[in-house]
Amino acid sequence: MAMSQALRDAMNDQIRHELYSAYLYLSMAAYFEALHLPGFAHWMRVQAREEVGHAMKFFDHLCDRGERVVLQALSSLRPISPRRRRPSPRPSSTSGGSPV
Repeated sequence: MAMSQALRDAMNDQIRHELYSAYLYLSMAAYFEALHLPGFAHWMRVQAREEVGHAMKFFDHLCDRGERVVLQALSSLRPISPRRRRPSPRPSSTSGGSPV
């Protein structure tokens, strides 16, 4: 049975997200290498490999079913800007106590 277009598109999109995550982890590894923190750099490399492994599972799943893999540009993903993140909780001014 053929895979629906929506599912195929979602799986291809997930491949892109996994590879983007791997790219971010490699970026962090390079940063830690520059700071002479090899332990942190190693951990980020391990995480990058894990993300590539996730991408390959989706890749193989599509290939095994005769579906088309479409590798999309990573540049089409943008990191969340600080303005788009949820604000951190602030102490209520009506609580009567001073913030800790």
